[in-house]
Amino acid sequence: MKKNGTILIAASLAVIINSAFAADSIDLKVIGTIEPSACIPTLTGGAIIDYGTIKNSAIAKDDYTALPVKTLTFSINCQAPTKVALKSTDLQKESAVIPVGQTGLDGKTYTDASYYIAGLGADNGKNVGGYGMIMVGSDITIDGTITPGIIFSGDNGAMWGGGTSQLGAWMSAGSYNYIYSFSNDGEKTPLALTTLTGTLKTQAYINKGSELDLTQAVHLNGQTTIELYYL
Repeated sequence: MKKNGTILIAASLAVIINSAFAADSIDLKVIGTIEPSACIPTLTGGAIIDYGTIKNSAIAKDDYTALPVKTLTFSINCQAPTKVALKSTDLQKESAVIPVGQTGLDGKTYTDASYYIAGLGADNGKNVGGYGMIMVGSDITIDGTITPGIIFSGDNGAMWGGGTSQLGAWMSAGSYNYIYSFSNDGEKTPLALTTLTGTLKTQAYINKGSELDLTQAVHLNGQTTIELYYL
C-alpha cells in the first residue's frame, strides 16, 4: 500500500510542475520482464520410439495388435527450484485409432469412449493405429529423494486434481487437453523442483489387419510435442 501512495504523490507533483512552467512534456516508461529460472527437458534415445520392422504375419486380421511397451528416460533440469507443468500435442490426432478391448498402460481396458490415444499417422490412405504414452508418479524422482504425486489441470493451473504417486501424466494427449505438474504425494499444489528423472512408457497398437493394406509396407508415424510451462 505504501508503494501505491508514493506513486500517486509523485504523479500529483508532476502535474503541478508541468502546470507552473507550462513546458512540453515527455512520457517515460520503465519496463522489463522477470523470467523464471531456465529449465531444460530431455529424452533419451533421441526422443524416438523405434519398433523396427514388424512382419505383416504378426498383425491380427480382425483385432488390434498390441506392440511391446517401450521406455525412455525423461528428465528436467532447472537452474533453481521452479514450478513447471507439461503439456503434449498430438500432431497426428486425426489418425488416432482407439484399440477397443486392449489393455492400456494404466491397466484399464480401452472402450469407444477412451481418450489419451495418439495417432500413428495414415499410410496408403488407412489409419495405422494409435499409441498411449504415460509417466506414472511412482516412476519419477524429484531432487533425488521425492516420489511425487501427479496433478492435472484443465484450466491452465487455476485448479488442480489428482495428487497421488499412483496417477500418471498422459503424454498422449488424445481428446483431453490437460496440463500436468508434480506435487508432494497426497497434495494438489505444484512443487518447485530443480531436477526430475522419470520413465516415459509408450505402447503402440496397430489397426485391424482388415483395415490396412498389408500387401505394401505400412509405416508408423506418430508425432507428439511435449511442452514445458512455467507456473
